[in-house]
Amino acid sequence: MTHSTGSKKKDVLEVCKAVELACAKLYHFLADHFKDDRESLRLWLNAAMEEENHARLFALVAKLRNDNIIELIKIDSVEAEVTLKYVRSLIAEVKANPPSMEEALRLAIDLETKLDGFMTENVITFSDESYDKLFLQITSTDTKHLEALQQAYARIKSSESPGPVA
Repeated sequence: MTHSTGSKKKDVLEVCKAVELACAKLYHFLADHFKDDRESLRLWLNAAMEEENHARLFALVAKLRNDNIIELIKIDSVEAEVTLKYVRSLIAEVKANPPSMEEALRLAIDLETKLDGFMTENVITFSDESYDKLFLQITSTDTKHLEALQQAYARIKSSESPGPVA
């Protein structure tokens, strides 16, 4: 469902920002959980920082909303709220039952895949193409964490080679 710019715009953008911050909170928890492994710690901290950057982009767009740069918001508040509740439930689940690194990576990859629609370029249509290009440049530099998560998962899976068959 799509929205034109209007009174619900701020609410939707604020919820999108909250989704990104909730993801960052999850990744910070995982960074702390795996802090004894330097590579894992770095992976989770990088993912958390990228989510925080995404939240900052939503905050920036929300501040600019009065400048008529937004033509359309392509997500409704109900969908955004459901997503926020989902991420918060994942945080509670992970805190209650801390996962192995493999489980954490699978969870994060699944989450990132589901949240692809929450990237600013998928949520917002700007009134001018120059804004689209600007925000695309910003987001293209900080969307590497899904690739990093997938590579880490592939390394774990490849190191689990089966032993000799008796």
